[in-house]
Amino acid sequence: MSFLRMRHSAESSPSPTMNAAVRKPVDDNVQLPQEKLLSYHELPSWRQDNPSIVTGYRPETYSWIRCAKGLIIWHNESVNIWTHLLGAIATVIAVIVSYSQAGFLGKNSSSLDSAELALFLIGALVCFTCSTVFHSCACHSENVSSFMNRVDYLGILVLGTLNYMPTFYYAFYCDPTIRNIYSALMATSGAIGIYLICAPTYVSPAYRRMRTLTFIALGSVVVAPFIHALVNQGFHRLVHSIGLQWLFIEALAYIFGATLYAERFPEALLPGKFDFVGASHQIFHVCSVIAVAVHYVSIWKSYEYWHSAAAGDLCI
Repeated sequence: MSFLRMRHSAESSPSPTMNAAVRKPVDDNVQLPQEKLLSYHELPSWRQDNPSIVTGYRPETYSWIRCAKGLIIWHNESVNIWTHLLGAIATVIAVIVSYSQAGFLGKNSSSLDSAELALFLIGALVCFTCSTVFHSCACHSENVSSFMNRVDYLGILVLGTLNYMPTFYYAFYCDPTIRNIYSALMATSGAIGIYLICAPTYVSPAYRRMRTLTFIALGSVVVAPFIHALVNQGFHRLVHSIGLQWLFIEALAYIFGATLYAERFPEALLPGKFDFVGASHQIFHVCSVIAVAVHYVSIWKSYEYWHSAAAGDLCI
């Protein structure tokens, strides 16, 4: 779930094929186990994205109820839906655990500790929820799919913007001015990115470069504070102060998942063999859940470091 990914349906909005034009809304009461799944070549052009996923596509439903019923039948979006639905549920559990009396935010925590963690958890919950809704409802109709695609991008950008706010907080714990500058830059880049994704004008291919530059800017705002902190504090200190080793694992998870997604591996090698399980998009979803979980651990470790017995001497 990297915010760099760009789906086919967002790059163009081709008119529906004749096949799509004659499709009629289906009865919500049709028995789901008998629902006929489609092949890639039976899809209207606006749904054709990855030809290496050959089968398992749900027909257009034109029904929110039938979209929701897709949770309980097996199709080629099932793994995508459930990986991020379970991620959203796990995030809610993390909220309960973190802010409960037995949570790691103990009596020494400040309101800023609580707020920074909340930003991260909100970002994760929004991202996983938006993704779940998109993958559940993309088969509704062309207009709904296009709208939900932007909702999915919105979730990615919200997580991309809020994910590292707690890291900036702990990386510059003793220098709130620098911390606030980097946080403001991140928030500004994220807000611009969200606007570009949500504004229908900027979804057109003509604005592809502008969207790409926005994503690059958002990524650069993440890299700059790490370099700054590394130069000022050194590797060893950052291992403890921001859980740097956990952030490396997070980055590897995102890079691994994004690379497979971009190359459509392994399904490109064996088209049709990974239609339901093991496709690159599904692996990317799993990697994104792992990355969010690892980032949660890094925040936990950062909190423990700055609220340790020696914390009073750390900013001297």
